[in-house]
Amino acid sequence: MFFFVRHINAQDHFVKNSLTVPLGETYVKINIYERSGSNITFFSPHHNEQIALKLARTAVLERGGRLVEVESFDENGDPIRRLNFNVDGRSHSIDPNRIFTANGRNCSGLTDKAGLAIKNFAEQLLNIIFQPSAGLPQNERMLVAVHNNSDSSEKPTGRNAADLTAISFAGEINSSQPKRTEFQDQAAGVYLSNTETDTDNFVFLSTPQYIGYFANKGFNVVVQKPLGQSDDKRCSVDDGSLSVYSAQKEILYICLEADAKNGAVRQKQMLDAIYDLADGSFDSTSIASGGFRNGRVRNK
Repeated sequence: MFFFVRHINAQDHFVKNSLTVPLGETYVKINIYERSGSNITFFSPHHNEQIALKLARTAVLERGGRLVEVESFDENGDPIRRLNFNVDGRSHSIDPNRIFTANGRNCSGLTDKAGLAIKNFAEQLLNIIFQPSAGLPQNERMLVAVHNNSDSSEKPTGRNAADLTAISFAGEINSSQPKRTEFQDQAAGVYLSNTETDTDNFVFLSTPQYIGYFANKGFNVVVQKPLGQSDDKRCSVDDGSLSVYSAQKEILYICLEADAKNGAVRQKQMLDAIYDLADGSFDSTSIASGGFRNGRVRNK
């Protein structure tokens, strides 16, 4: 069960709806920003990633679409990544992008009761994310997650190996004894653009369908493992993220990752590319997965 508050009653204007969804004995506020004009649904699960959130909200205001935002604050009122909640009076914490598959929830190591509370919350959140817009068939929707990551370049060499970057999805190939990278189990392949100066900035795709489109715009691109391979029960593969859920349900999913310190301009360009793709405002020849310019491809 969730509670619904409607702030503005006009689809052709910028609309904010707030839903209060139970997570155990705690209630989580989900904000939905909406304006007609686009079939894109944005999702912002991590409330501390404010650059991505604000850019997506502005994009919906200016160009239409829908943004689903998960709110989470610490005791000082500052935005935080994780959701803190209570079950039977006990405190628990979960990453809201690790809840969408049974395997991912099991990887959290929480109690059975806490796991059930997370499952119920995840099901209601999925119902919100995939709620059809007026007159728009479900299969015409474009699901786009927006994220920020820490600036990997600020950390000393050796201390940034676990950071989320485009390179962290690509196994090392220029070595007689290749090293494993942090997220390589999740990726089918990686395209590294020679025109992108920051590996913190990349586009993550659930299928290779649009790799050529984003590569030809100069973005780093990571392609997720296909359905059969993403069903792997290792926590390094099925981590419960919305990307894994989407792959398992064969839903087109795109994630825009950008540096939390210096990536705002680049993430705005990613958002513009998403709208051009959704609107069909692009050169169709760029869709082909071959024909890349100025980059390197690493396949797993």
